[in-house]
Amino acid sequence: MLILAGSVIATLLIEYGFYIDSVTERIIHLFNSVVIFYFVFFNFAKLILNPKPINYLRKKWIEFLLTFLILLQTFGFLFYIQKPYLNLDIQTITRIYIASVQIYLTLDIALKTIRQSEKIIQKSIHPTRVLVSSFLLLILLGTILLLLPKSTHNGISLINALFTATSAVCVTGLIVVDTGTYFTQFGQLIILILIQLGGLGIMTFTTFFTLLLSGGLGIKERVLLSEIFSQSNLSKISSTIIRILFLTFSIEAIGAIALFNFLPDSFFKNETEKIFCAVFHSVSAFCNAGFSTFSNNLMDIKYNIPSILTIAILFILGGLGFIVLNEYIEKPILKILRNIKFLRPKIEPQRIVFTLHSKLTLYTTIILIITGTLLFFTLEFNNTLKTEPFIYKISHSFFQAVTPRTAGFNTIDISKISIPTSLLIMLLMWIGASPGSTGGGIKTTSFAIIILKIHATITGKERVEVFNKQINEETITRAFASATLSILLIISSTFILTLTEKGTNLIDLFFEVVSAFGTVGLSRGITPGLTNFGKLIIIIMMFIGRIGPLAFAFALFGKVERRNYEFQKENVLVT
Repeated sequence: MLILAGSVIATLLIEYGFYIDSVTERIIHLFNSVVIFYFVFFNFAKLILNPKPINYLRKKWIEFLLTFLILLQTFGFLFYIQKPYLNLDIQTITRIYIASVQIYLTLDIALKTIRQSEKIIQKSIHPTRVLVSSFLLLILLGTILLLLPKSTHNGISLINALFTATSAVCVTGLIVVDTGTYFTQFGQLIILILIQLGGLGIMTFTTFFTLLLSGGLGIKERVLLSEIFSQSNLSKISSTIIRILFLTFSIEAIGAIALFNFLPDSFFKNETEKIFCAVFHSVSAFCNAGFSTFSNNLMDIKYNIPSILTIAILFILGGLGFIVLNEYIEKPILKILRNIKFLRPKIEPQRIVFTLHSKLTLYTTIILIITGTLLFFTLEFNNTLKTEPFIYKISHSFFQAVTPRTAGFNTIDISKISIPTSLLIMLLMWIGASPGSTGGGIKTTSFAIIILKIHATITGKERVEVFNKQINEETITRAFASATLSILLIISSTFILTLTEKGTNLIDLFFEVVSAFGTVGLSRGITPGLTNFGKLIIIIMMFIGRIGPLAFAFALFGKVERRNYEFQKENVLVT
């Protein structure tokens, strides 16, 4: 079964990723027919030979559901051959049948992989190493898929495929080739899937399907996942993951519907292309990826304010983090539902309490948006905004103030903005999104805590207090450590790029590195011209920026054990 499973993946890659002749296609279909027979035989044989068939059936219910669907479709296929009842030729119906069965078999392979991942989770592996490994595996798979001939119109180099896959998985948006024209729709679909998996994290999907398959999580899995998802209450891990997926797909669906209605029809050849474009941009926006199928990013629709605002709202929501979304969106909705009489018995009364994290995140985000909009409007008033009508000056200023917070879309040419504005955008990119979100950077809460700590030190206060709460010292230390590590990484990477990218302006290189670390995707136009070594540096920065500098350090060195003793304290002069 393992050999056949690998063979099915190989045939999928050959049939859908390569241009093949009819003879090869017939051989693949014949092979798949054999695999179908063996798959059905294998599952029924295990059921019959099992001493407790009912329990086995309950445990493997999804595999048997797939088996039932294959049998049902097979009988339907045989009936069609004898008595055709649709206006489809036998070749077309055969293709549909084989493609459907391939999907079933691929799902079965995925289920076996997820069940195997449960065993990995049960081992004593540091959570950050599991997280890093999952992202590396996804990037590797994405690179292989983008190298397939059908993914691009004229082929792609290994380094460019790796760069694009990393940018998609790490939801950055930096591109070395134009997404809209260089990749086929199959290639764009691969990028879209990588963005979705990378934005939410492969562990989110793996855990969800583990819950679906086994009905629950063990204590080891809960402890590991609690660190990955920053959830202190182990009993809420399962519900947290389900809510994350529900919120994500609900918001993305609403965003896609809105964009479908707002985007102009003249941009598309047909309705199918428009639907794909709306879904692509909705997912890319909420996941803060910054990828666009338009050649000039969003500059082609910069005067379409409803579309621009929809995308802005999507990436603001995605950048807030799921904890904040839960407290400020999900809980109020539930409160409204509780007031509906026929729903009252089904929903338990619950008092809405906003945590310090949510308050600090929301206040910091609002301050950054307002400040960034005003500064961008002032700095670019007589530059890139000079010829724009007043209403568009405001809309561009707002959009370009929120997009550096890891979104990466742009409605104006970033290469033409002034140096002061570039420095402002770099600061916003370095701050990034909020913890538990789809974005990168040092995070809004870390930036807020650093400012509060500096203010407390200057005013002679020993404790950091905000909203009548005290922030513990460990959190403050982590915020400063994350910021310090990020600065060291950015400076080191920029220094290396000055050696490899000779002739490129320092501000452009610095901007590129900060954008990669913040998983933003904004560029001053130098990305496609980077050397292979320069691209590797940016790839590493995108990866570390998505994982987080502290998490990456923990993955490399492991968590430091707590010691039950202290050395003698002595003061050191620092001023």
